[in-house]
Amino acid sequence: MNYRYNFHNLFSLTANIDDFDGLLHAFRSRRDTDLSTRCQFVLDNDLKISLRKKPVFNVMLGYDGETDSVEFAYPWIRPVYARLTFGRNGFVFAFNKNYLRFSHIVAEGWQTSEVFRSVLMVALIKSGMYMVHGATVKLGDEGILIPSFANTGKTTAAWMLAQRGAKYLTDELAVIDSHGSCLSFPCSSLVTPGLAKSLGLHLTGRQKLSMQIGKLKSKLFSLRFVTGGLRLYPEDFFEICDSVKITKVAFIQNGVDDFRKVSLDEAITRFMAVRNFELGWDSNPYLIAESFFNPSFDIEAFRATERTFVSSFLSELEEIYLVSSSSGSHYKMLENYKPQLTPKLIPRLPQS
Repeated sequence: MNYRYNFHNLFSLTANIDDFDGLLHAFRSRRDTDLSTRCQFVLDNDLKISLRKKPVFNVMLGYDGETDSVEFAYPWIRPVYARLTFGRNGFVFAFNKNYLRFSHIVAEGWQTSEVFRSVLMVALIKSGMYMVHGATVKLGDEGILIPSFANTGKTTAAWMLAQRGAKYLTDELAVIDSHGSCLSFPCSSLVTPGLAKSLGLHLTGRQKLSMQIGKLKSKLFSLRFVTGGLRLYPEDFFEICDSVKITKVAFIQNGVDDFRKVSLDEAITRFMAVRNFELGWDSNPYLIAESFFNPSFDIEAFRATERTFVSSFLSELEEIYLVSSSSGSHYKMLENYKPQLTPKLIPRLPQS
């Protein structure tokens, strides 16, 4: 089965695995689309790769100059193979089943989702756009971007504000264009038991059981391996806004109660700190190998363009805040900042 996605006519993705459905379910397409950037992920159990007589980056990564492909080959008991091939308008990432089974234990950056996000960032920067790890909501005519690290409350902030009348765009990845507008990116959201209770969600018996099992597993194995909570689609509960001009940025953190404006220099520093930790696209092993073997792939130029975009984007804003909460209730501070928001009922989940 092929899964096809078209993201705002900016890029398309085709895959014969369902790994990207939680991320891109809102952009499912019935046919292949001919866009400027096309991404393909192909599970191919007949894939065979040999690094013999090829330049190698380490014992696992090599380079095929004829096809401009970074190749992964690990001759274990069951060989692990993958190949990332760059083209004029996109890329193809092929891999065997063993790669899916074992890539997550190698190190950060090897999994298919991480390869996709890293190469997508390159494509967006080429197009004069950018991707931020953060949430975005529309409050009246204004857009608030909420960059943050994982597990600091961006999903809680986005969902609680959407419940109170804000329009939802994303709580995970925000794509910003050259005009400073954010495009909707409604991924599946991990809703914790505490958030579900605060929202007053009416869950089915199966969903409640799944949430409790996830909570128990997270306690036994730690949040690093089992996050806990339940994956839900925000569009089942809130109105999704297609795009919004970003007028404010609110960095969120936990630990102490604080709400203050931050300077441009501090904003850039915080912005890049979130990027480096959550979206370290330029440290992806495949991109590092490509830049090492292919002189025309100038990763430093991408970094410079990225920095220019971030500085220009933030410098256009008059209101950049740090919102810190000792209880994780950042949405209350943002709500008080925008008091005209009114409560909005959440529809009941369909019975499964």
